[in-house]
Amino acid sequence: MNNSPSIDLTVLARRLAESLDVLREAYTPAPAEGGGWYHELTRPEPGSTATALGLSAFVEAERPYEHLDEGLALLAARQHADGGWATKTSLGLPVVEATAWIARFLARARCDLRPGAPDLHAAHRWLLAGQNPDGGWGSLPGCPSRTWLTCLALRALAQLNPAEPAVDRGVEWLLADRTTYRPGWGPVPAARPTVTHTAFALLTLAETRPWLRDERLLAAYDWLRANLDPEDGHTWIETYDVSPQGAAGRPVWRLALWHYGLPLAVSALLRDPRGVPGPLVGRAFATLARAEVTDPRRDGHPADGHPSLWTLWWRLAALIDLARHPLVQPDGIVHWLPDATVVQHAHARGRPLAALLPAPPRRDPLAALRRHWAAAAFGLIALASLTGVATGTWAWRDFWLSVILPMALTTVHEAAKRRRVPRPPTAG
Repeated sequence: MNNSPSIDLTVLARRLAESLDVLREAYTPAPAEGGGWYHELTRPEPGSTATALGLSAFVEAERPYEHLDEGLALLAARQHADGGWATKTSLGLPVVEATAWIARFLARARCDLRPGAPDLHAAHRWLLAGQNPDGGWGSLPGCPSRTWLTCLALRALAQLNPAEPAVDRGVEWLLADRTTYRPGWGPVPAARPTVTHTAFALLTLAETRPWLRDERLLAAYDWLRANLDPEDGHTWIETYDVSPQGAAGRPVWRLALWHYGLPLAVSALLRDPRGVPGPLVGRAFATLARAEVTDPRRDGHPADGHPSLWTLWWRLAALIDLARHPLVQPDGIVHWLPDATVVQHAHARGRPLAALLPAPPRRDPLAALRRHWAAAAFGLIALASLTGVATGTWAWRDFWLSVILPMALTTVHEAAKRRRVPRPPTAG
């Protein structure tokens, strides 16, 4: 039982603190703009999206950060007149990949009224204008709708105005082709499903439509449970062409999205409306919490070894989701068994799990004898009479005569005992 998957909250808190410390160390000032981060943490020039992610980490972890104003200043300086933000590879054009992340951060941080903050209302208008007629989003208006980008836009709009009609259309786009036989999501509707995209879509639906619980949604959670490898901590990159002229135009540049499926899946499974699949989440946490995986200074793309803010962010988001779980208590341990969940409080950390479970009550033979003395006496008389018959001491007629009276008395005694009702205490 001690080998059951568990969440050690001391380890979780330590990993959270380590990740935030790395962000503090990687912060870089930007001359005349403020400061922030780039997605490769070793590079000195801050980027808009990475800066929003870095600030989001402190907001979601509910930790103060001394460079919040500088980060907001950088985002305000780089916001375009139409309300959007560009990436370093989008040729200066605002794209969903940046604008949705930044708008979500600004809404979550509630800093739209802060002096010098970016114009959140303009960002909201930019996202609405970028929605395609089919209900999804591409990098730019008119670009083919993609799962990841639609989820980014929906998560931002859900923080800005969850009752927005655009949110309804986006949710319809996500669910349009999903069935119980084809429940998962891929990069685009017709693509093979992946754990990363399915988890992100489920996470988005949990935020935008938390009351949703139809067969398609539950089938998607089942697919994620069946296809998630809790020991698979690899990252991968999704690439696609973008054309400002829309789907009919020639590709002008190529964008890349850094994906880390395991922590995304943990965050999604914590929102399964049927309950958390504890053993699966516990094993995934063990992978995320291993020292060689959790050290954000070394988490980069497997091919180049560069430390990545994306890897750090998704792990941090999953750890924060775990820390917010209702069963979690400071310095405790949550044991997720197949059919039960056991919360081990901090003061009992050193005790084995089996020692925490209540022992079965011990039977008191004297108490049982006092309660059932009539039945016991009858049994002894019957046994003695049978012994007499077996040894030829008396006949069967004598046996029946010897047990009829005790049997009647025992029956009357047991019936009276069951009918006896305790008298209520008298007043005064």
